[in-house]
Amino acid sequence: MTNKPDLMTEKDFTPETIAEHGSFSRQEKLDRLNEMKFDLERQTGRGATDLEQVEQRMASLNIAISKVKRESADGGGSAALGRTPSA
Repeated sequence: MTNKPDLMTEKDFTPETIAEHGSFSRQEKLDRLNEMKFDLERQTGRGATDLEQVEQRMASLNIAISKVKRESADGGGSAALGRTPSA
């Protein structure tokens, strides 16, 4: 069982925090970041935020999403690099 942080609320997470989080799976990270992106787009459509803040936040989200997408899908892809098949 993994220990999820109880000191931070969902609103305390930044895109960078989510991307580097150790107990979230790759898919959980992507889901959370995409949800943040959707919320930002929705707020922008309502005119509830400043354009400069939106651009900075969107850039931060895109960087975090790219970082998570570069992670191995199973979290341990580099461990199999030195293996040789046995016959």
